Amino acid sequence: MITPERQLRLVRRIFTRVAPVYDLLNHLLSLGEDRRWRRFLARAVRPGPTGRVLDVATGTGDVALALATSPARPRVIGLDLLPAMLAPAQTKAARRGLSLPLVCGDALHLPFPEACFDAVTIAFGIRNIPHRVAALAEMARVLVPGGRLYVLELATPTSPRLRRLYRVYLQGLLPRLGGLISRQGDAYQYLADTILAFPAPAQFRAELRAAGLVAPRSYALTRGVAWLHVAERPQAG
Repeated sequence: MITPERQLRLVRRIFTRVAPVYDLLNHLLSLGEDRRWRRFLARAVRPGPTGRVLDVATGTGDVALALATSPARPRVIGLDLLPAMLAPAQTKAARRGLSLPLVCGDALHLPFPEACFDAVTIAFGIRNIPHRVAALAEMARVLVPGGRLYVLELATPTSPRLRRLYRVYLQGLLPRLGGLISRQGDAYQYLADTILAFPAPAQFRAELRAAGLVAPRSYALTRGVAWLHVAERPQAG
């Protein structure tokens, strides 16, 4: 079993190396579905009175930019552990003429005061954070009472037949294709392993409750290949 310390080292090494081709590989290996999943997330977010949204594990900034250009036009901050992932996000924002604050920081120790965001989002990042419930609790801390956490994550489909096919893809084709394009086959073996190890929706909702969040619910995307999980910080009092 991988230790939290080793997982953190792997995350730093792998994502620093694949940052230059991260977007290309996401689009290719998901057959373009990742774009639709992120749009679904951005449309689901409802900013509240502060008008502020935090995107954790923002990576190359696609979710943060989708949120920043949504009709509500919230003030979005993107946070990621790795400077190498933030550099493309900054380039994308500049290309669109947007001012997108980007912070290099740890999801387990968010550098923000309590109750300062209406919403927190994290897309395809929670699998890579050791001490997952502690990270969820930290995201809950920076939400205003009644604010929502949105977690977009990959999983194995619930249909037995589709799950078998997906396992073949994850364990065989994905590492080979990812390695061929990025020359970092171990990165995509890690990706496959973390998807297979991620809890089923009901189990993840239990983790959201353990982190102090309430009313967790889950929405299947592409027949359960991806899921959007939503939960709320309890109202004050």
